[in-house]
Amino acid sequence: MPKVAYPFTKLSIPPNDPYPKGQIAYRPLALATLTAPNGESLRCVVWLDTGADACVFPLVMAIALKLDVLSLPKGTTGGVGTATNVTYYADITIDIGNGISFPAYAGFTEGMNIHGIGLLGQAGFFSMYDVAFSHKKSVFVIEAP
Repeated sequence: MPKVAYPFTKLSIPPNDPYPKGQIAYRPLALATLTAPNGESLRCVVWLDTGADACVFPLVMAIALKLDVLSLPKGTTGGVGTATNVTYYADITIDIGNGISFPAYAGFTEGMNIHGIGLLGQAGFFSMYDVAFSHKKSVFVIEAP
């Protein structure tokens, strides 16, 4: 099985009360192309998030993909934005390059709009790929099936 290594993204967090000098954070981020069944696609940043139950994206991305949001099945999602967010679900393809491309039943919610990035979560991503995180080496490795 091929393994693909991606570097962690180094982010500077501005100073605040608990960290007056600011912080450096290393995040498992990647560029992805989302493609809807209608052929529309867009590029976005995704965060590999083992705490996310599913792949979830900002609602504005569903609109950019020209998905008919009001006809999509909906449920609620917690943990992003407010305590409970209406989330619309659609089948899409997610491609993060280097042979890592997969179909996902992904959610789109207004609670993610403020973040502007998507989350690759348990259902749809971690259920398909083995991923190793090495903070010490500042990389994450995805093993393709």
